[in-house]
Amino acid sequence: MDVMEVIRTRRSTRSFQPRSLDAQAMEAIETAILNSPSGSNAQESHFVIVKDPDQIRRIKRFAPGLSGQPAAVVVLCSNRREALIRGGTDTVQTLRFVNLGIAAAYILLVTSSLQLGNCPVRSFHKKAVQTLLQLPEDVEPELLITVGHPAEPPRPKVSKPVTEVISYDRFGTR
Repeated sequence: MDVMEVIRTRRSTRSFQPRSLDAQAMEAIETAILNSPSGSNAQESHFVIVKDPDQIRRIKRFAPGLSGQPAAVVVLCSNRREALIRGGTDTVQTLRFVNLGIAAAYILLVTSSLQLGNCPVRSFHKKAVQTLLQLPEDVEPELLITVGHPAEPPRPKVSKPVTEVISYDRFGTR
């Protein structure tokens, strides 16, 4: 599937089949993470890929937005100390979140290209997940992405009209 087709067809998946991910999927996720751009090449992010079903269940207790039983949960983390060392104050305040957003998009697109379902999740208790994953104090979980084999076809996407979302040269012009 080409990238434009993936972009057009990708939807959030909240129910999954009880199947694990194969080595190709895991390698694709790793490749997406390692090749996502990082502002100022700071590379301050850290990613924990949780595959253990028991650990996923523990995370779910502290993540009301995590639906279904995904085969994996990718935990996208920012490292405040590394952000400061590698990129300075701007990276700590802003760029680390931009970098995680870019990495998240790569993960969502690559897993979708493999016909896997995925869903970004922001509603979770950060301290609880940090403790469960034994993250150092400076490494904070910022986003979860569930990944697995979809249990049902995705719902059609409803988007605003292009004229409400995109302008050219200045706001409000087409």
